[in-house]
Amino acid sequence: MAFPWSRSDAAADALPADSRRSARGRRARQEEAKRESSRIVQERRHQRMAFAIGGGLILVIVAVLSFGVFEEFYKPPRAWAGSVRNVEFTMGDLVKRIRVLQGVSGQVNLGIVPFEYLSNLLDAEVLRQASPGLGITLTDEDIDEALRSQFYQQAEAGQQVDPGQLDQEYAARYQIYLERTNLTDKDYRIIVEERLALGWLSLLLGQQIADPQEQVEVEWIRFDQESGIVAEEVVARLALQEFAIVANDVGVTQGFADPNGYVGWIPRGAFPDLDSVLYGDEDKGIPPLAVGGISDPIFTVDGLYIIRKLSSLEAHDLDANMRAKLNVELVTDWQQQQRKNGAEEKWLKMNFNSKWYAWVTDQIRISAPNVPQGQGGQ
Repeated sequence: MAFPWSRSDAAADALPADSRRSARGRRARQEEAKRESSRIVQERRHQRMAFAIGGGLILVIVAVLSFGVFEEFYKPPRAWAGSVRNVEFTMGDLVKRIRVLQGVSGQVNLGIVPFEYLSNLLDAEVLRQASPGLGITLTDEDIDEALRSQFYQQAEAGQQVDPGQLDQEYAARYQIYLERTNLTDKDYRIIVEERLALGWLSLLLGQQIADPQEQVEVEWIRFDQESGIVAEEVVARLALQEFAIVANDVGVTQGFADPNGYVGWIPRGAFPDLDSVLYGDEDKGIPPLAVGGISDPIFTVDGLYIIRKLSSLEAHDLDANMRAKLNVELVTDWQQQQRKNGAEEKWLKMNFNSKWYAWVTDQIRISAPNVPQGQGGQ
């Protein structure tokens, strides 16, 4: 006989087993969930780490590229090149000036021009600051007149031309020049103002030139040191041939000597590098070249000279060539004295080394303006 409680006891005995299986299943699922959660956490950690490393690398690359762009393109044009008191010039200013020369002449001697033009920039600013004390005053009208004399094409005598047309051609010619030299109107007006000031300085200093004054008569043979001509061979030829013949054969004039080497009367100071030969130097115990004597080769920045002295000191009027040359030397002396004063008193400074020289020359070679030689009314 079956009793009811026997069945419920069996069910009761079965419940713990089912519970244990269910519990084990729950634990297994929980452990699996934990493992899955741990795996997800690790993957996310790895992803974050990868993103961090990748982001860091990208930042490094961007920083390197940015530094390269800064060093290569942004910094150089803005780098300080020199200053006169509180007025500073940059390497970009220097490149602009050299491009003007390139636009006018069609070529630039990069061996000397960068340093020379930086000196010119500083000289021009020194003169600008000194102009009021020298009595030099320039107006916008003076600059306008100079621009018109450079770019305005005058009508030929007897030719009927509409003035309005000439004005339009002047404006167009000037604008083309600015575009080809990468200058603004403001930039070029500053350059014109500097040229005018230099002209006034030359006139002022020229008033100091005595006329007449003592001079010596000379002839010379001049040639470039890079010409390949051997100076000793020229001297040897002079022992056998007439001076005029040798001069005509190898001499290269700079506008002071005729084809046969005759120069004429030269005052002291017109050619400073030749003064000690022509006039002697008592302080250094150097006697002047004897009349009729031929000098040893004289090396100067302008070339190599072999001189024959034709006369002793005599008073003569200055010819136009020698007056102009004396004027140039007086301006050069004034500029050199100002540079010396500025360096000693620390109001004139210059920053130019091989690094900046290389950068400036690269800019001139890469972005040379396309201006035909002689363009610009010079």
